[in-house]
Amino acid sequence: MVTLHDTKLSRQTHARRYDLWVAVSLLLIPVGVFWYVWSIYAVNVPKWDDHVLKTFLVNLDSETSVSGKLYQFFKQHNEHRIVYDRLITWLDFRLFGKFSYLHLMLMGNLSLMGLVIIFGLVLGQSDSQLSNSLTRRTSVDLERGLVYLPPVAYLILNLSHWENMFWGMAALQNFTVIFWVFLVIYLLAYTKKIGATLLVAIVASLTSGNGLLVWPVGFAMLLLQTISRANVKNLLYWGGSAMAVITLYFWGYEKPAGNPPSKGSLLDLISGWLAFTGSAAEAFPVKSVLTACVVLGGVSFTLILGVCLYILKKWLSKRTLSPFDYFVLGSAAFLVGTGAVVAWTRAGFGANTLITSRYKLYSVLTLALIYVYMIGQTRALLQKIVAGLGLVFSLILMGSSYRSYQDDTIWWRQWLLTNQFNWTYTTNKPVSTIDAHTAHLIDNSPAFYDASLASLYSPASGPSLPLSELTKMSGNFTLGDSTTITPAAPDAGTYILLRSSQRLYLFQTTPVINQAWRSRVGLSDLFKKGFSSSISESAVVPATYHVERLIVQADGAIERHPTGQTITAIANSQAQPEIKKNW
Repeated sequence: MVTLHDTKLSRQTHARRYDLWVAVSLLLIPVGVFWYVWSIYAVNVPKWDDHVLKTFLVNLDSETSVSGKLYQFFKQHNEHRIVYDRLITWLDFRLFGKFSYLHLMLMGNLSLMGLVIIFGLVLGQSDSQLSNSLTRRTSVDLERGLVYLPPVAYLILNLSHWENMFWGMAALQNFTVIFWVFLVIYLLAYTKKIGATLLVAIVASLTSGNGLLVWPVGFAMLLLQTISRANVKNLLYWGGSAMAVITLYFWGYEKPAGNPPSKGSLLDLISGWLAFTGSAAEAFPVKSVLTACVVLGGVSFTLILGVCLYILKKWLSKRTLSPFDYFVLGSAAFLVGTGAVVAWTRAGFGANTLITSRYKLYSVLTLALIYVYMIGQTRALLQKIVAGLGLVFSLILMGSSYRSYQDDTIWWRQWLLTNQFNWTYTTNKPVSTIDAHTAHLIDNSPAFYDASLASLYSPASGPSLPLSELTKMSGNFTLGDSTTITPAAPDAGTYILLRSSQRLYLFQTTPVINQAWRSRVGLSDLFKKGFSSSISESAVVPATYHVERLIVQADGAIERHPTGQTITAIANSQAQPEIKKNW
């Protein structure tokens, strides 16, 4: 019988196995929670310029020439060339017979998983003891990468990104372009595959406009590598490709309308930049959200700047930079550069615009990069401490995000489903009036009102429940109540049903948020008594409407109540100015 002696090596082996199993268990939590929440709230309903993908498929089908079809893929959309979005949409339609915004969301959200994997690969090659290696490491210590990866997963996979998560085109475009850019930076830092790297960089440019930042970032990385290694060939390949791609990108380009004419003061730009960088702090249960974002952004920017200056000092001192150094330097340049561009173009809208959900990924990636660098620059004894502190911080952020943005996510789902109702049923009968082209391309999302659709077209017969507020001002109706309690469930709540002899309209309401700290940390109800709803007069056909309450319980049961109240929408003789679009 063989006896295993209790040696130092065996104890280390057992400890590493234990660490690995703990890390894998920790990794499953953010992954499982993220996809579970997405599956509950996601609906196959387009929002705003999502509709352009339907138009794209119709236009693509009507084109008879190869050049015409290629034009439909490459034509400008706002300031972007969304070739990747259109390609995935077309493939989805060809594969399934109809395309689904859920599939676009799925593909986009998978890019977040891809970002976690890239950071895992970097962590697996970030051993500080090898940071002075003269050659690029080709082997990855997967065990090390997994052990230190959980904080990164908690930072990236959470509800901070609720707007992009549940928006088909935005998820596919905004998440995927960042994945492509980080993949390019990783390939430039850790491999010599310039051909594959150039291909990914081109795809990034054709996914979203900020993918163009990959070219100056990549050029700077290759320039530093070229000076160190006297290898100019890859730099020439990159520079030539960059000029070709950027020239073709802006061929026939038209500057879209809509950006504010004022950029704001210098102080506005700086504070906006810092708020953008620290926008992840909005998830925390604090009173002054904008201040928290600026503070976190200031700390993050200072740390990233210090890291970059330290790496550049190494380079100026003729010390060989490791692939890890190049990855950190390239990633920091992209994140900081994006923040500067967004602040410059969006600060005129106000600082609150710069901390919206659609920009949160840049903030959490900055935090993830700082964490990864600290792991790579500390010795084994301190790495566990850094990982532990990183895990606590990221766990608090993740948990806070699911509470802080739950109301936004509920509102978003209900807003999409009520919009779907209003454009689907446009007569006084429960019959869809969606045109044949659209019905051929996409199916309606299942909704809470489907089972009760026929009964909605009969007047409500329950007891009368008048609204406590019903006013009209400047072309907007405000409806509200101060007594109703709204449960925190995907479809639960009170909806406003407007009934005329011509048709029905359905509008969601916004419950009153419980601002108490106990609610912010999940110890009391998310909503207080009361709700409100603002309905634009231009959103309905001119007519007199009877107002009803449609109440959806947490279990999906529906009840309706007349209010005995009416609103009258009149035609607006002054036409609303048309928003200029290039799609």
